Amino acid sequence: MITPGGTVEYDIHVIKSQQYTLKKFFEKKLLLLIPFYIFSHESQFKEYEQNNAKLRALQEEYEQIKNELENLLKQGSISEYTRCTIIDMSNKVLEHIAVKYNSVKEGVKAIMVGKILEYEAKTIKREGIEGTVSILKNLGIPSQTILDKIQEQYNLSPEASRKYL
Repeated sequence: MITPGGTVEYDIHVIKSQQYTLKKFFEKKLLLLIPFYIFSHESQFKEYEQNNAKLRALQEEYEQIKNELENLLKQGSISEYTRCTIIDMSNKVLEHIAVKYNSVKEGVKAIMVGKILEYEAKTIKREGIEGTVSILKNLGIPSQTILDKIQEQYNLSPEASRKYL
């Protein structure tokens, strides 16, 4: 709203992510806040470090996150890039706040990283190439020009680039 004095005021809704359950994060589609979910456990890191059963419970929560992200990816609700970004940012947050708790850091990281292998990079690259090809086709660019461009841009062989057409 603009006030008579010419200033602009906004209502900003504040959420306390530490009060949200995993279920709420996914229900409300607050996926970009998932990396900060670990803060809700920070006060218990010392316990997790000393108690394998409690550490395993934490790991199970992160297994749920990973599985839910996989499901969203399979449903087409998020892209591979989004999934990888959430996992990568979760690991970065974890690295910083669990610096004194190696078992916590390595235990959660092992779950989150899990199957992040070369195939994800390939999937992201494939999605990028497919998007590029689609745009160029929609712009009416000739097929041979598209082939030449994606070969050059993505370092593909002529055979590999033909698969994208």
